[in-house]
Amino acid sequence: MKKWWIFGIIGIVVVLVIIGIFVSMYVRRECETATDCLTKTCFIAECSNNKCVYSPIADCCGNDRCEVGETYKDCVIDCPNCDDKNNCTIDEYDYHEQKCVNKPILDVICCGNGICEIGEDYENCTRDCPNCDNNNNCTSDSYDYHEQKCINELIIPCCGSGICDEGAETYLNCSIDCPNCDDDNKLTTDSFNYATQECENPVTHYFIDDFESGTENWVFYDAEGKPTTAWHTIMDSSNTILRGTGHNWAKLENKRWTDYILKVRFKMIKGSMQFNYRLNTGDIFTRYTVQIREYPTRISLVKSTDSNTHFDVGGGEKRIQLDKNRWHTLEIRGYDNILNVYIDDKLLIKHRDTEYPILSGGVAFECMGESEFLVGWGEAEFLIDDVEVRLIGEGDVVYP
Repeated sequence: MKKWWIFGIIGIVVVLVIIGIFVSMYVRRECETATDCLTKTCFIAECSNNKCVYSPIADCCGNDRCEVGETYKDCVIDCPNCDDKNNCTIDEYDYHEQKCVNKPILDVICCGNGICEIGEDYENCTRDCPNCDNNNNCTSDSYDYHEQKCINELIIPCCGSGICDEGAETYLNCSIDCPNCDDDNKLTTDSFNYATQECENPVTHYFIDDFESGTENWVFYDAEGKPTTAWHTIMDSSNTILRGTGHNWAKLENKRWTDYILKVRFKMIKGSMQFNYRLNTGDIFTRYTVQIREYPTRISLVKSTDSNTHFDVGGGEKRIQLDKNRWHTLEIRGYDNILNVYIDDKLLIKHRDTEYPILSGGVAFECMGESEFLVGWGEAEFLIDDVEVRLIGEGDVVYP
């Protein structure tokens, strides 16, 4: 009995071993031939030792790699579409880098290559060229193809540039750039400084009168100090002027200065006239007087230290040529104790007063009567206009 039991166990073991061998042989055997293997794209299947071996096929569409020879057109599954819809680029696929490359075309003019080339501008190729118009009429707008940038050069002169251009622009012809420098003050000289681009209104005068607004600045009296109408305004064409006759005075009321220039236009109709400078009246009477006399016409500078004392200074009387019935200009310049007298811009008298000089005072015009200088010729008649009392500096006088 025991022997049969042992043989039975041995038999079971043998059977199990045989079954295991057969099972093992069946599992390891994947194929008998290549036809038993799966079909894979871009792979060649072989049956080796009853196992399927798959070898990749080079340059095969579908292997997830865009290889030399493949393009988007013939292998969409591996290769991208490199067309960037730009006619100004050469579209290629870099097989080494495995990416698209879009090279701009530089050897020909091509709108869309990102470069504004000669022959292209904003109007015919907005893709490449910027709009260089800065909406400023005072710039010349162009494109620098070498620098690849807009150039907006300022046009000089140009009304509207914000700069008042010297020699070309004024308030009258370009008010948008140039200010109105007129400060409505007759005593200032109004000008525009092109360097600082600002108005300048320095005071140049103490007094100005052209008699167009009347004679409110003046008092008129005769030789005895009584009011007179011998001085009055008349019309000369469209111009208002002051006319004086006989021995009568026209004096600036309550005006006196130290150093100044008296400038006045005058017309000698007949007789003699005295232009009083640094005049002081009242308890103390002092003055300098420029006398202009007719027949023969002459000029002199006289000093008065009281109402009855008069003596020539500055070299005495000088013969001059004055056309009657024509306007002339007289200037009396006084700076400290230096006096200059000009007729029609010509220096006729220069004097340094070293003996008690009269250093300040006002202005008056004095026509002379017949008895003083012109016996037989009647009373004097003179016309006056454009009276100016200007500031003076040391450089405005000529020293004797």
